[in-house]
Order: sequence, then structure tokens, then C-alpha cells
Amino acid sequence: MKSLTLSAWLPLAVLGLGLASALAATSGHEGDAPPETPGAVADPNLLLPGARDVPNPATPRACRDRRAALAAALGDGLFLAHAGADGDGRFEADDDFYWLTGLHRSGAKLLLAAEGGELVRDELYLPVQSPRQRTWNGPKLSPEDFGDGSPYSAVLSVEELDLDALGEAAGERGVHAVDDEAISELVASEIEVKRGRTALNTLQAVKTTAELAALETAVDITQAAIADAIVIAVPGAWEFQAEAAVESGFRRRGAEFLAFSTICGSGPNSCYLHYRENNRQLKSGDVLLMDVGAKYEGYSADVTRTIPVDGTFTPRQREIYDLVWEAQQLAEAKLRPGTTMRELHEAVVAFFDEHEVRQHFKHGLGHQLGIRVHDVPGFRGVLTEGMVVTIEPGLYLLDEELGVRIEDDFVVTSDGSRRLSDSVPSAPDALEAYIARLRSR
Repeated sequence: MKSLTLSAWLPLAVLGLGLASALAATSGHEGDAPPETPGAVADPNLLLPGARDVPNPATPRACRDRRAALAAALGDGLFLAHAGADGDGRFEADDDFYWLTGLHRSGAKLLLAAEGGELVRDELYLPVQSPRQRTWNGPKLSPEDFGDGSPYSAVLSVEELDLDALGEAAGERGVHAVDDEAISELVASEIEVKRGRTALNTLQAVKTTAELAALETAVDITQAAIADAIVIAVPGAWEFQAEAAVESGFRRRGAEFLAFSTICGSGPNSCYLHYRENNRQLKSGDVLLMDVGAKYEGYSADVTRTIPVDGTFTPRQREIYDLVWEAQQLAEAKLRPGTTMRELHEAVVAFFDEHEVRQHFKHGLGHQLGIRVHDVPGFRGVLTEGMVVTIEPGLYLLDEELGVRIEDDFVVTSDGSRRLSDSVPSAPDALEAYIARLRSR
């Protein structure tokens, strides 16, 4: 096991105590009230004590309306979705299944039938727990938990889903499916699989008011956790300590899941786009790239900040950082209804070409964001009001051990866009001042 230097341990100890209690211990104000959010909070403006007050957008009625909208999009046919199999840890259902049901129940299945664009049948199939399973794992949602007033036409045991009868009913029309488990089950039963992704993409691309509120909360939680990590990301600390600050910050603030695996890459690791080992010790002169996202009430955030470990950029780091920041500002100014992500990407490519750094820009400019971190897979269309996207230019100079990415989340508005992730600044001067303020508390 790696030993921690004193400089790495002290910030971690402050986080373990909770910032308010640590300050009280050094200032003598032992009677100060504890922070509203349990554990350490680096930025008191980002406590988010009311995160749990944000309504879940996946209410039974909302999900019923989504199923009806899917039936209208399909016109005629059947649609099968699986929640997924149980595993270790907290279970998270397949994104589309959750969007249609609001349920995280392992082994569950959903069958929809549409005729003439009308939802004529929506059957939920649930595993039945044995007494032994209930003793070991606690009670799980079962068919008997639904009575009168159920939002489904039927709630049955999974054993009652007859794939032979389903295949006969589908005939040559096949069954629409999108998740791997449902597709595998249909193929194994020699039932033709139809693409259901196009219909779901159209329905999921534009966010409702409730969906946007949940997504904004995920973004706020993510930014608050980044602030927690900034405090401890000093020379001598480890990447995994920043990772721990981020992920514990998510959970303390009410996020149920990670939107994706946390990336905390310092020095040369800042240049690897999907680096996830998070096991290097931070050194003076490094930058630390943190690409992180909380998932709250089914909605994902995706925010990246690249910080100087010493608190201020070196001249060369500042030169590269400024280019990335200016590229993002350029794309943000062009983000509005009627444009496409490809057009924004090409504008940034032209900017980097002009500054002779194009070869160091190694990925797309951004993507849609929602129930997935890369939402509505395959969407390449025109952006419209209510869509949420990321803008994330980056430059990666491995020979200099210098990677910079700045990523923010934006909702497209009627006349432009609104940045959702503006609490932790990305403008270089403002970022340095923010780091200094957090670390001086």
C-alpha cells in the first residue's frame, strides 16, 4: 500500500472531519453549527441542502404518458424492454426501462402493444421473491404490490411472459427492442427484432421542465463535488483521493449513481481521454483533469475541469488552457436552435487549425445529455429548444504531459443557450481565484 505524505494526508483529514468542524477546531469556535450537508463541503454556496426536494420526473403518470407517446411513435407493433440482471452493489435499471417505468427492479420486463398509434397494452413483469431472497436482500417490488389503480394494464410474474405466444403475435412485424438483454432473449427465441431506438431518440431528446430540473440538480451536485476535490488536489495527494472526494460528494448530496466512471488524470494521465486508473501521485507543476458526472433521479451530468495542482498555471499551461477556453466560448456563442453539433465541431476545428494545434484535438466537441451521459445514441440532427448538450474542447500534448479539457452542460433555449454548469468557473483567472479561495478556507 502506498504511504501518504503529510501534505497529502492533511487535506484529506480536513475532508474527513468536515470543513466546518475542522475550522472550528483551529479557530476555537466550537459552538458553530455543523454544515447542512453531512461530511465535508468545500464551497458553502454549493451545500445543496434541498437536493432531495427536486421532484422525481419519472412519476407513474409521467411514465404512463411516455409509454403512450412511444406507442404513438411506433404506430403498430410490440416493444419489449428489460431492466437488467442483478449484480453486486446498488441495482440500476437499463436507462430506457427506467424512463418508461421509473423502476429500478432487477429482472423486470416491460411489454407494450400499440395499435393505430394507441397504447392498447402495457404489461409489467416482475420476479417473485422467495422467502429466502427476502430474508437476505430485503423486500423487492413484486406483482402483489400492485392493486387497483395500477398504471399498467397488468402486472404479472416474469414466468408468465410467454415468448412463443409473443412471437406468434408479432409475426413478420417482429418486436421492437433496444437493450441488449431483451434483444438476446428475442433472438434466442427466433423472434425478429425491430429497431426501437429511433422512436425513443425522438421522444427523449427534448427535456420536460421536470426532467430539466433533475438534470440541473445532477449538474449542481457534480460541481459541488468538484469543489470538494479541488481542496485536496495539492502536490503530494493522489488521484484516487480526488476521485474519493468527488464520488463521496455525489452520494452525500443525494445522487444515486455515477453517470460514468470518474476520470482524475494528472500529468501525463491528463492526456488519455478515458483514463480511469486514478492511481498517480500529484506533483508540483502538474495539471489535474477531472471529468466527472453524478446521476440524479435518472439524469446525468458531465462536467470537466482542468486545474493547476499548484493553484496557478505555468505560462505554457496557461497558453494551452486559454486556447481551449476560447474555443469553448466560440462554440457556446454559436449554440442555438437550428444548428448542429457537427457545425459547432467544425468551427472549433477551424479555430484550432488557425492556431496550429489541430493535431492535439482528438475527439468530438460534445454530445447530447440526459438519461445517458451520451444521450439519444446516433442523433445527428438539428438542435431544438429543450435539448441539453455538452461542449468539451480539449488539447492533449503527451510529450509535455499536458492535457486540458473544459466541459460544460448547456440547455438550448429559444434564442441561444444557457450554461447549466457555471458555479465552478472555467475562465482561467476566475478559476485560479476560485482555487485560492477554496484552499484558504
